[in-house]
Amino acid sequence: MFDSSSRIAVALVHHPVLNRGGDTTTTAITSIDVHDFARSCAFYDVSPVYLVHPADGMHALIHDMTDYYLNGKGGERNPARKEVLSAIRCVKSIDQILDEDDYQLWYTSATPPDESCINPSELKNINGKHLIVLGTGWGLDEKNMPDANGWLSPIEGVGKVRHLSVRAALAIYLDRLAI
Repeated sequence: MFDSSSRIAVALVHHPVLNRGGDTTTTAITSIDVHDFARSCAFYDVSPVYLVHPADGMHALIHDMTDYYLNGKGGERNPARKEVLSAIRCVKSIDQILDEDDYQLWYTSATPPDESCINPSELKNINGKHLIVLGTGWGLDEKNMPDANGWLSPIEGVGKVRHLSVRAALAIYLDRLAI
């Protein structure tokens, strides 16, 4: 269990991320990411859930999507969904998150750099606030992001697929935190 001096939050980065060719790109926020990230984090009592995207239009889309539950009929019909989605925060960059709160950054990747990685369960032994950062596209563009405190160990499978969907990876990382 995490002690009171540690706290976990999650960020799903849509920019800067890499495309198939290894170039910096931006990906779109999808409704399934919003709902699944919020639900998985609520299941493990992790919040806030940051969605990182530079475009105002994407922020408006998320506002419209969540407003139905947070301030409209959706929240009346489904109060649990209202509570879950209340953890969503739209920001333009990881730097904006760091300006608002003092997090230690922990990046994730199916193929992390040649730095040492830590098991997610080790975070409970490190005091402070932790931000687990996941990327869309072909992964985080770490060269255009703030320096991380470290990388979480990749999720390794035995099958033919190289990596998981970001939603599946989030759920596994949260479970491995041993909250």
